[in-house]
Amino acid sequence: MSAKSLLFSGLLPYSVPPSCAPQRTEVPVTVRKHGRLYRLVLRDKITVEDPYLVLVKAAIFAIRSNEPYMGRPPTRSVRDFLIRSSVVV
Repeated sequence: MSAKSLLFSGLLPYSVPPSCAPQRTEVPVTVRKHGRLYRLVLRDKITVEDPYLVLVKAAIFAIRSNEPYMGRPPTRSVRDFLIRSSVVV
């Protein structure tokens, strides 16, 4: 018998409080441009990790498709907004 983590058992002894989740609405959208399909997720709220995750996904896409990386870091105003927002960890 192998031991498994509680996270993968499907039966967690606790529930995640709703205040811990970002509580945002996400809508997946697929767009075709120049013969390529781009999968996007539209969100109604932004979290601190969003700009970083977008940059990582863009870098992964460039590596996977063997193209130059065309991503740009978020502007100073976006970074300032995220720093000043009240994020509870």
